[in-house]
Amino acid sequence: MIYPYHETGRKIAAKSAEATAAPSPNGRLGSSLPRRSVLISLTAAAGTAAMSPILGGNVARSQKSAAKASALKLNGGNPRWYGFNLLEYFSTDPDWMKYFPYKNDGMFLEDDFRWMRDWGFNFARLPMDYRFWTDPNDPMKIIEEKVEPIDRAIRLGEKYGVHVNISLHRAPGFCILDGADPAVTGIHVTPEKTSFYKDPPTLDAFVHQWKFFAQRYKGVSNERVSFNLVNEPFLPLTPAERTELREGLKDEPQAAVDREIESRGAKQYARVARAAIDGIRAIDPERLIASDGFAVATTPVADLFSTGVLQSPHDYYPPEVTHYQAEWARGSLTLAEPPTWPLKDSHGKVTADRRTIEDFVRPWRGMEQQRVPIHFGEMGCYKHTPPEVVLAWFDDTLDVIGELHSGWALWNFRGPFGVLDTERPGTKYQDWHGHQLDRPLLDLLRRKMKS
Repeated sequence: MIYPYHETGRKIAAKSAEATAAPSPNGRLGSSLPRRSVLISLTAAAGTAAMSPILGGNVARSQKSAAKASALKLNGGNPRWYGFNLLEYFSTDPDWMKYFPYKNDGMFLEDDFRWMRDWGFNFARLPMDYRFWTDPNDPMKIIEEKVEPIDRAIRLGEKYGVHVNISLHRAPGFCILDGADPAVTGIHVTPEKTSFYKDPPTLDAFVHQWKFFAQRYKGVSNERVSFNLVNEPFLPLTPAERTELREGLKDEPQAAVDREIESRGAKQYARVARAAIDGIRAIDPERLIASDGFAVATTPVADLFSTGVLQSPHDYYPPEVTHYQAEWARGSLTLAEPPTWPLKDSHGKVTADRRTIEDFVRPWRGMEQQRVPIHFGEMGCYKHTPPEVVLAWFDDTLDVIGELHSGWALWNFRGPFGVLDTERPGTKYQDWHGHQLDRPLLDLLRRKMKS
């Protein structure tokens, strides 16, 4: 979920001009604010014919598909996935339905897949809340009939040639949305009671989710489905933990404290992610796995390079443009006037432009040397950003991402970050089967896709 303001240990500050091209365990994306990211494991090799008892049908890879996947494994090439996030299982907290057009029923719409295919897109990420299908009294008990909507989405993806990425937006023991103040945001969130970082049974429940999916979709081609471990991880620290760490580094500048917090958090996240990766691979060694980057999907996770998983950032830089007047960012964003692109301050000085976007993504440029594939799993601008600014921002942002030879996905297909029913004032909409289509944005996205 697009949630730009969460304390991850770093100060809200401008990108340093001394950013390095190659990432380090403490690497930063150089945003003025934290972000999220995705890692997708490209450990595919030539598969043998198999039948899926859940999805039905022959799910063997063709020799061509297997060769393509194997090549990605060998040379770190990035998957050319372009598409959108679909939210039908996004959150069991109903307040979010005030801002995003979904019904909490898991009924992913066939029209979404059909229109994505017709417009040339090939990727759908499903950011989901595990509580939809998990017994509230037993985190190790999964209610299979509640998983059937995911099966259906995968079948729709196969029918229309759209890769489906299963993502735990809320996992046992972690969600980026926890900790927000409903008095400020107006959104009530039921937080996790325990942490997968600190509570072993909760970590077991997290791993169990992925072992369940690994077994359920074993034999289903990586061309059809991949796993995204958890959305936008970071390590929440209690005030006491933060004070203790600062006391231990009291003679160091604040930037050093921030780096230490992030470094410790990244190692803890890598431990959690490896537990899930190991659980999946014990059942389905060939499964394509995705894990978001650390610090809210902004920094590569060096401790996961050796696992062979793909890493994927999320791009909402700068949030003053992408999250202008977003309800859940109340109290964090103070921009009174609508943003421009390039972004300027009250004195007319440019504070963000294509050059700063290049700084923002700089740590991800080193992934090719590390033979780690990347994919931008989320991006976009909220409905209150003026349409001409949105188009200019996408024009620069997608050019920069294109230089990384990476694919991308918008946060919405239908809804305020998407191309349908955005409710963006000033947009020249086209009627599309009863929906309002942002044709200028759609046309720009289609131009920016790389074959």
